[in-house]
Amino acid sequence: MFAFLKGILAKKSPVSVVIDCNGVGYEIFVPLSTYDKLPALESSVLLYIHYSFSETDGPRLFGFSSQEEKELFRLLISVSKIGPKLGLAILSGLPVNDFVQAVATNDISLLSTISGIGKKTAERLVIELKDKISELGETSFSQEIKGMETDVLQEAETGLMTLGYKRYEVRKAIARVAKNKKYKSSEQLIKDTIKTLYKKRKI
Repeated sequence: MFAFLKGILAKKSPVSVVIDCNGVGYEIFVPLSTYDKLPALESSVLLYIHYSFSETDGPRLFGFSSQEEKELFRLLISVSKIGPKLGLAILSGLPVNDFVQAVATNDISLLSTISGIGKKTAERLVIELKDKISELGETSFSQEIKGMETDVLQEAETGLMTLGYKRYEVRKAIARVAKNKKYKSSEQLIKDTIKTLYKKRKI
């Protein structure tokens, strides 16, 4: 029904915003991850929208700063006993890439740190999402490192993982070294990333 809404940010709070679209104000529920990226009031804003309807709450709109957040939210609420409220709490607790990595590596302890998520719920998230979520993580990571070829990123990531590094720490390190430099070869990216990983382990 709604793909996105673009308008003027009329109100904002850590749980919801109001966007004025040509004189119509839409109340939209948001996670903290989206709230933190909002512009100042009266500024133009675009949110990716998920529409929901239930007999108890009626129609509701949920908004996200990126398409990846929206897709993850939809995956989350497809899990048994995970409703929109808990879905927002999960997105508020962990960035998309960190959540994807936690599911991929069965990191129950990290998932359990999210408000409202106990050990059993964390285990259910891993079981039900592990096969569905890997592609989302790949897309999100490649888009996070803007201006670099996807092949270079993937080759570097694979090469570093064959050396024994975990994907989670590899992606963190790549994001740091690629922040101010656009690599054209995976070889140089691997060398610089190894230096960063080595320094971190020596601290």
